[in-house]
Amino acid sequence: MFAILLVLSGLTGLIASLFPTHQMCNIPEHQHKGWLLLFNLIFMFIMGYLGYIWMLINRDIGTLEMIVATIFCGGGGFVFVITKMSRETIFTLQNTIQAKQYQAHHDQLTGLPNRNLFYEEIDKLITFDSNKFSCMMMDLNDFKMINDTFGHAEGDHVLQIVAQRINRVLPNNAIAARLGGDELAVVLPSTQAQDSFFIARAIQDELVKDISCGNYSLVIGISIGIAEYPKDGDTRKSIMKSADIAMYHAKRHEDHLQIFSAFMS
Repeated sequence: MFAILLVLSGLTGLIASLFPTHQMCNIPEHQHKGWLLLFNLIFMFIMGYLGYIWMLINRDIGTLEMIVATIFCGGGGFVFVITKMSRETIFTLQNTIQAKQYQAHHDQLTGLPNRNLFYEEIDKLITFDSNKFSCMMMDLNDFKMINDTFGHAEGDHVLQIVAQRINRVLPNNAIAARLGGDELAVVLPSTQAQDSFFIARAIQDELVKDISCGNYSLVIGISIGIAEYPKDGDTRKSIMKSADIAMYHAKRHEDHLQIFSAFMS
């Protein structure tokens, strides 16, 4: 009976190891064939353990059988521990890689995509999508005064609120990014400049709502320039430059909103 209990303990470890092994089999591009082979081998071990238990039931138990039963017990436990530790290590590495990738492509303060990811998204649209899209360059009005008056911590808080409000009014397929400082940008796939104008107006209306800054309430103005691909530029650099030129023209207008036109360049 003791020998059978030893083998059953090892068998329990083998059965328990199937779950982490199956999880690792489902990780794409991570030694999939190797883990699948291990999964099948564990099944073969389980069949062998069951066969050994059947043999123990039908014969006298000697020293050799006890030694083999002990080995079976340790073997099942070993496989369980190795598969469980392997799964935890792989998942930890995956989470670390994902966190590093997120940090490399997102602004730490606002959580918006950063300049690198924004460039990549525009390049994808130009390379793989022949449809028109709009690019908006945005700059907060008098943001330096907020930093100078209330401090950089409050300025950072204002940027976080602005980022949340911009995301709130954008279509699901739009991508907003922080390029640096108070400079923001948005790309709107399959959207003409005239349609982007109304989205830009919605962003301005959202920012008109008060933002608490220390003991004061502020209204943040934003200047927005809009350019359309490929009419206003057929490369990432040219389309962003056109939107940037329109933004600086917008700063001189009362409504702080401008669509690019050829005479501006």
